[in-house]
Amino acid sequence: MEHWAAKKKEEAENQFQRLPDDVVLNIFNKLSDIQCLCRCFVVAKRFSSLIPLVQTVSIKSKTWSSKYDCKTVPRKSEYHHGGTLPLGNLSEYLITNLVFRPLRELYNRSLFPTSHRDVSGVIFLSKLTHVRALNVELPSNFDGDNDSVSKWGAKFTPNLDSVTFLYASSLSKMMESEQQQKSESEESDEEEEMEHGITNRERNLRIVIAIECIKDAVLWLGILCFVADCPLSHFPMLQSVTITDSQKKGAKLCLSVEKLAECRNTFSMTRMHSLSSMAWSWTLENMRVGYVPVLQLPMSKYVMKGVTIVNYKMFADDDYDAYKAMVDAFAGEQDVFSEAVVQIQEKHKDCMINLSF
Repeated sequence: MEHWAAKKKEEAENQFQRLPDDVVLNIFNKLSDIQCLCRCFVVAKRFSSLIPLVQTVSIKSKTWSSKYDCKTVPRKSEYHHGGTLPLGNLSEYLITNLVFRPLRELYNRSLFPTSHRDVSGVIFLSKLTHVRALNVELPSNFDGDNDSVSKWGAKFTPNLDSVTFLYASSLSKMMESEQQQKSESEESDEEEEMEHGITNRERNLRIVIAIECIKDAVLWLGILCFVADCPLSHFPMLQSVTITDSQKKGAKLCLSVEKLAECRNTFSMTRMHSLSSMAWSWTLENMRVGYVPVLQLPMSKYVMKGVTIVNYKMFADDDYDAYKAMVDAFAGEQDVFSEAVVQIQEKHKDCMINLSF
């Protein structure tokens, strides 16, 4: 029996060996995951000669969750003094340590650990000199209610002017919501007891989630700078880079050949390190928050309820236009979130206020 099993295994291996190199290379391109490519690289000499020719590589990083966990303020924390004191006291710590510490680590080390066994991506990537498409997926720490929907976005520039976060308690088809308009009006008395239509505690819980998204945005910018800062000789054929997160909570960042060339001229890890040293200027007073109880989305025929929008000004100039920045942050999405931001800009501008502590 053992002899028969060994013979079958040998026959299967021989059949694979008969495949032409271009077919095997196409399989590796479909595989794309860098961890799997690493393992295949050490299996056979033939594989080690073909894998450096792979044109599509995907990296799913899991190490950020443990190294840079932003769960210092649990979602279930109780907020006292109107819900403002904890956020005010934690402002400097949250921004300086939880957002910028990863950037300092990126500057002091490499994005990828030196061990080729590390699941987050490796220095092994430098062996793949024929890479044309690089796809990076980072873990998402989002912790919201089951019925809620959310997304964050940013227009990535060397300064990362701002980050926008949109959160809704629910999303439903417009006809369903219209049938509930009567019951919503009956609840208006309860809403009057809330500040801006939402309790301070729930508002602060959403702000904590927004801060986690700010951390993610800075990490994305750091990775973008890392790729742009790599010598062109490492990836001479690179044509596209995408960065996303495991729960698709961030607006997907896609860079084509032209954008990559622009990034190489403007982005650098040295620049990111200098930004991290300016973290002292960041406070939660830079944050503008708005609340819309019911937001109609006529184009997509959906309606959002309990909508909170947060815009955090980071390194923008004094003439910075928050509403334009919010629209730009979701410009590439073309979904309910991009429409929601446009609707808020057109019909609910007055809902945005600066936080004070």
